[in-house]
Amino acid sequence: MFQTAKPAILRLICACVLTVVVFASPVAAEPSVWRIDPETSSILITFDIDGTPRQGRFEAFKGEARFDLAALEDANLKFEIETATIELSETFATDFVKSADWLFVEEHPIAIYELQSLERIEGDQFRATGLLTMRGQTHPVTGDLTLNLDEAAGVAVGEVGFNRKDFNVGVGFSTLFVEIGPLIGVSFDLKAMRLE
Repeated sequence: MFQTAKPAILRLICACVLTVVVFASPVAAEPSVWRIDPETSSILITFDIDGTPRQGRFEAFKGEARFDLAALEDANLKFEIETATIELSETFATDFVKSADWLFVEEHPIAIYELQSLERIEGDQFRATGLLTMRGQTHPVTGDLTLNLDEAAGVAVGEVGFNRKDFNVGVGFSTLFVEIGPLIGVSFDLKAMRLE
């Protein structure tokens, strides 16, 4: 009788072990979704004209990210900037930057950044590499940032630089009359709300 019951007992034990394994195994959590709040965020660009630093501010942009700090390899972010909303301290400078020789906002009203990779340097310091599309040109850009998150909100502060000629910025006729530095810097202070 004992020999007859042994297979049944073994099946019962196997079933119990399988149940424990299934329920004890961690379920991969879906990455959180974060939406950037443009009202409390800022994006600034800096460049040199005739050796003098100039700064502009974009007034309209939007973006949404999906990531988990425990799985940075799955992080993604798409960010769009309305180029025509750039403002400098002087009207002439603003019009100049919006012109066909610079951002050419009439033909290219949107600049797009798409995250390709996010890696932790240490602590709350990260390095992000993404593809920037501007004036019909797409090139990789890399920058460092500080990232802090809590249950409901996140803050990312950092900067990135790129060669303006890669995007055909500052290469037209009007630029023959001024000396323009080769680099454009972008600094950002982004606040995001957690959606899910």
